[in-house]
Amino acid sequence: MSVEQKGDIRQAWHRISFIAAFVALAVVNGVVTQKTFSLGNLYYAILIIALLLTFFQSAIKRLSVNMSFIYMCCMLSILVNDIPAAYQPWRRFALFVIVTVIASPFIQSAFYDKFRIDLFKYIHNLMLLLIILSIPAIIFNERDTAGMFTGFTNHSMLLAPVSAVTLITLLYYLYANTFNRVVIFALMAFAFIALLLAASRISLAGFVAAAIFFFYRINRHNMRAFAKTGVSIFALFILTFPLWNGYMVGIEKKNEAAIDAETGEISLASSREIMWAQRIEEFKSSPMVGIGFCYAPYATGMDEFSGKMQYTETDTGNIEPGSSWLGTLSMTGLLGFAGIIILWANSFRMCFKMEKKERLYAAYLSSMMVFWSVHMVAEGEIFSAGGVLCFMVWLGIGTVQAAYNILYNR
Repeated sequence: MSVEQKGDIRQAWHRISFIAAFVALAVVNGVVTQKTFSLGNLYYAILIIALLLTFFQSAIKRLSVNMSFIYMCCMLSILVNDIPAAYQPWRRFALFVIVTVIASPFIQSAFYDKFRIDLFKYIHNLMLLLIILSIPAIIFNERDTAGMFTGFTNHSMLLAPVSAVTLITLLYYLYANTFNRVVIFALMAFAFIALLLAASRISLAGFVAAAIFFFYRINRHNMRAFAKTGVSIFALFILTFPLWNGYMVGIEKKNEAAIDAETGEISLASSREIMWAQRIEEFKSSPMVGIGFCYAPYATGMDEFSGKMQYTETDTGNIEPGSSWLGTLSMTGLLGFAGIIILWANSFRMCFKMEKKERLYAAYLSSMMVFWSVHMVAEGEIFSAGGVLCFMVWLGIGTVQAAYNILYNR
């Protein structure tokens, strides 16, 4: 029996599915506001309503100690630091709590378990729909005014992770025989082309790592099958290289722009190096509690004589940490970073244990986690509560816990 079909809450089944579908539509709308409309603050109103509806219908079994610790670390980082008002740390923390109470494993109950599994499924199916809606743009290679390929999304840097997670979902559907294999392969081809056209190197790297991990977990007791799968996929990519090579123009341009004029060496992290150095300096200035939740002053560069970071003269309140991992370390220090790492490691542990009962679904969830682990090296979504990607990261963690609770009757 599938994880998605378990759970002794039959009477609430339709209510859960309805609320999950409603929230999924609100979340995914954030990817396509330029094609539809922006919900603005209504988005948070929808989340609050969903939170109230789910909270009062669920018999709470437990609260996550780990998430409670993360909340406390975030609050401590605000209390002990003098954060410029432009960054609105308490407002951002409140929004972060709203998102994570819904998506993360903070509140655990039979109702929330089913809700998060449904929500995870609906959101990723809607992401698949976005790829389908992007097919005309893929075929005609339509670009925005800045020359970027966005498909049916607002930005190429949104299309890239959407394409990557859709590819991982399609891999799961392929092995689960969800629908016709020819259709799945066709959709995978379009999603892969969309990923290349979006020209996000970190999303591409994340997908490759997640795909390898997925195949390994599925075949880890049969390494011959794993090697055979790897050779077959490698041969397929070599044979089809002339068909998809032309879609890598954007990635090639980024690589060319990253070449050092003096050494001739390519730096794949060239667009992030200043922000990474900035986050490390901030961590050194306050290693235990960080410089403050959602506080990421923008550095314009590094003084070549003093070696110190140079900042903009005014605080705009905009946040671009350049890395979720380094951002967590600089904003909340070792305490907050430890909380995140423990939560992450525990989620992987649960996935590996679940493989004994639901190998395919567990491999799917852990592969999603691998993708986000890589993606967050160069993207700062972990505390960006207003962003779709932040919601998806925390929902992934919440779904792992939900599936574990259902499989082991916790």
